[in-house]
Amino acid sequence: MGAVLTSARATAAATALNPSREDAAAAFQACLHRLASLEWADIPASARSRGAMVLADNLAAAFSAVAEPEVAAMRAFTMAHAESGSVSVFSPGRPRTSQRDAAALNALTMGWNELDEGYRKAVCHGGLYVLPALLACAEATGASAQDVLRALILGYETVARVARAWRFPDLKLHPHALLMPVGAAAGLGFLMRLPADQLVSAVAGATALGMAGPFNQAVQGSLIRNAWAAHGANAGLLAVQHARAGIGGLASTPFDVYVTGLGCATTDLTAFADDGEWAVESGYQKMNACCQYAHSAIEAVQALIARDPSIKGGAGVTGIRVDAHPLALRLDNRAPATTLGAKFSLPHAVAAAVVHGDGGVQSFDAASLDDPRVAGLRGLIEIVPFAEQRPAPHDRPATVTISTHAGTVSETVWSARGGPDRPFGEAEVWAKVAALCEPVAPQAAQVLQALALAAGEGALTGAGSAKSDQAAIWASEQDAFVRRQANGLSSDPATADLVGAVSDPVIGPADGLNASWANWLDALFASPALR
Repeated sequence: MGAVLTSARATAAATALNPSREDAAAAFQACLHRLASLEWADIPASARSRGAMVLADNLAAAFSAVAEPEVAAMRAFTMAHAESGSVSVFSPGRPRTSQRDAAALNALTMGWNELDEGYRKAVCHGGLYVLPALLACAEATGASAQDVLRALILGYETVARVARAWRFPDLKLHPHALLMPVGAAAGLGFLMRLPADQLVSAVAGATALGMAGPFNQAVQGSLIRNAWAAHGANAGLLAVQHARAGIGGLASTPFDVYVTGLGCATTDLTAFADDGEWAVESGYQKMNACCQYAHSAIEAVQALIARDPSIKGGAGVTGIRVDAHPLALRLDNRAPATTLGAKFSLPHAVAAAVVHGDGGVQSFDAASLDDPRVAGLRGLIEIVPFAEQRPAPHDRPATVTISTHAGTVSETVWSARGGPDRPFGEAEVWAKVAALCEPVAPQAAQVLQALALAAGEGALTGAGSAKSDQAAIWASEQDAFVRRQANGLSSDPATADLVGAVSDPVIGPADGLNASWANWLDALFASPALR
């Protein structure tokens, strides 16, 4: 009997990973029908507040990149030739343009500095994929903040489950190219409350609008990789418009794209099951301004420096060995020519962490590319496969071994901080958000925190209060920010109105969420310098 049960389980597992085209279509369709039926009240408080944090994290990432030369040049070119419109571009002065141009510019900026969050259970940046198109449409149509957060959470759920169902472990295709249209279409579909079958048509159609974006473009530092988000945001907008006109995909289209067309070896039907999980609660956040696959190695370097401060700077280092997990092994560019290439170079990330003691912005800026200390250490680094493989969350480990004239030290990090298993404390994350937002929208962090409080009805979640070395960098800037705002949450009337709606015990948080997203943006950008 035991052998029969074991055989039955094996058969069921094999069927779940190798279903028929029809079964895959039915599972995809059922998942979207289920999600379309969910209202704000059906989403638990923990997922609602986490969704608001995803919004804050991605807006902060966008603000961090507004001064990057290529971003500024693209923004100037677009605004010089743009259609008129009323949708905000997340940059100084809050210029306005059309939905399509704003979505594209904000998508380009949001993913530029590799500081946006991501989904830990698959290769997917759900917030980046959903938000640019969603926020553009919400501002243009007067949608409420609550409707925006509902659409974000459900759109994130959709694209994350698609990413789990069809995995490409060899990293031939970059997820931004493949999944950006899917997340954009899903978020818009939920915001517009498309009928369930029309939602299926839009999201399925968006899977066929993905781009042939090789992952190695990121490793090689080709900046076209950053443009995939911009093109994908507009593809998602068009997918929804097409579906509303009767021009959409079939429930079987995702299978046809990923399996028939792109050769994905498996289809995991369990990804579409009603398992009680919320994808936004399985995300990770970043303090290191680079690909998450390198974070465990950076943390290992930081631990070694904490044990032996003489390592920092690299002057006495004679050798470095990195035992890297499979995804990190592909980050093998030893001479990155662009900041993007540096962010996707494991040798650069480790070398810069030795020099600077962290994975902050200065470790991956333009000056770091030609820093002789970093370049010298990159040449010393030996990268080998990590011998042991464990399931998530210990599937992205690193061991860093550093040799100096005084001896050899080694450190293993099984899982980098920032994921569900080792989350950053709330204070750390809000300090990061404030520091990144301050140059463009000084009061944005306050407004976004008020939104998160309203979304979770005051029940913000998060574990741990100990601050990492890197978080202290953000915290030092936040200290100055807090001192300037010592007279309360805000001295600005526009912000105070919304914060009051959130905190007033009579009005309650629902009134703040019922305000339009455009009004929240007014408060977010409110500053004498930006009016």
